Amino acid sequence: MKIAVRAIALLALGATLIALVPQALATPYWGPREVEDWMHRAHSTGPAPAGPYATGPMRTAWADEFALEASFLNTWQVSNPASPDYGGVIEGEALQTTIQTDNTSESIWVWARYYELTGDNRYHQNILNAFTYSLRNPAYNEEGGNTPTLGYYRMYNCGWAVRAEQKYRDIYHDLTYKTYGDSCASYIAHHTLNRFGNTFYDSLNTHVLAWANGNLYLAGVHENNQTWKDHAVAEGRDKLKAWVQQGPRVLGNQTWAMAGGATMWGLLNSYFRAVPESVATWVPRYKGYMDYFSDPGDFTNAWDGWYAYGHRAVGLALRDPDQLAMHIALTNYLVGEDGDSDGGIPAKPQDTDQMDQTWVSNYMSVFGLSDAFGPLSAADDVSPGAMPAVSVSPNPFTGTTRLSLVLPAAEDLSVAIHDVAGRRIALLAQGTHAAGPHVLEWNADRVPAGVYFARIRTRDGQSSQRLLLVR
Repeated sequence: MKIAVRAIALLALGATLIALVPQALATPYWGPREVEDWMHRAHSTGPAPAGPYATGPMRTAWADEFALEASFLNTWQVSNPASPDYGGVIEGEALQTTIQTDNTSESIWVWARYYELTGDNRYHQNILNAFTYSLRNPAYNEEGGNTPTLGYYRMYNCGWAVRAEQKYRDIYHDLTYKTYGDSCASYIAHHTLNRFGNTFYDSLNTHVLAWANGNLYLAGVHENNQTWKDHAVAEGRDKLKAWVQQGPRVLGNQTWAMAGGATMWGLLNSYFRAVPESVATWVPRYKGYMDYFSDPGDFTNAWDGWYAYGHRAVGLALRDPDQLAMHIALTNYLVGEDGDSDGGIPAKPQDTDQMDQTWVSNYMSVFGLSDAFGPLSAADDVSPGAMPAVSVSPNPFTGTTRLSLVLPAAEDLSVAIHDVAGRRIALLAQGTHAAGPHVLEWNADRVPAGVYFARIRTRDGQSSQRLLLVR
């Protein structure tokens, strides 16, 4: 039935798609031998369906799905302390002997985000166990080597490791694994990927380099590390942006577990964060090359996750509701792939519900579901532009807390408090504010204890801060 539903959706878009899939049975690293028979596939684009926004019953259903997925990951984490793979996350229901660093890093992010949204700390030990596995099997030592031509798997894994450790540190205020996260960021900052002709790596290295450098730039902002930011911007300018301009169809390409949405997301979160004035001219010219649905193949659902993420990045950058609606439509499709309602989805629609895979399910949650329920932590949800730093004190708090920020110039400023369902609870600031320091106070006596978010908006973009109200 899932195949029929997808076929109808694709026909509605008027797409002519050709499935030319590799023979590998698992998602992990592919070396040269695994990709010899890889063939580039035909791509077509069509008008994006309008798609509903994530409100009302849909938002509730998605929150339930996110919780199910967090539980699904718990099922597939190695729990035997005597195992050398203790804490690692298994690839999936049909790949129970495959345990990967990327699956594990992704799961850390999902479990930390679950706590961020709900205040429910049930997966904290899962996270610590996952870091135990990661330290034994660091992302920068993964298989495949580190050459600029064949070293994509380490770069891909380091992107996830940086993202996961930063999320954990932001939410738990725990610096235990910061050295590991910084080491993975340093790996990205001291390595690169190249293209060399019309090969498997020609497209794959574009997507992976964009993913890695987008995360490096965000880490650079988070850590105030100018070296990381400069490297990510240079790679975006000299390689990624140039590669897209030379062959924009790469934005509609699917190779290995990656798709063109990763390239768009990575560019918007590296080069274009540093040069936001170019967004309004460059992005409209190239966004149409990004697929609205992926071609059918071994990893269709994963590819649609990347396209959802790419369309959301464009929607934030251009403030384009149609692009944001495309993100919602793709996420809704992925949720529908969970035919047995266990929180897991398979790599492609043709697979049965007994072939769910953790990494594809993580894509659904990280790239799709998570963005539907209220603000993320600041580094995850900022459109290109320079945002004022915001400090919150006290946090956690019992009744009243203060948000402090400094505006470098007179600015249109909005600061609102939202609950975990995205509902606005209070408006602390609205309108033009003078340059200089500002202190905003929120008295939360009339709301229940729990997790809330302060969303800060200026002309340059938006960011969020997590608040924890205790009684």
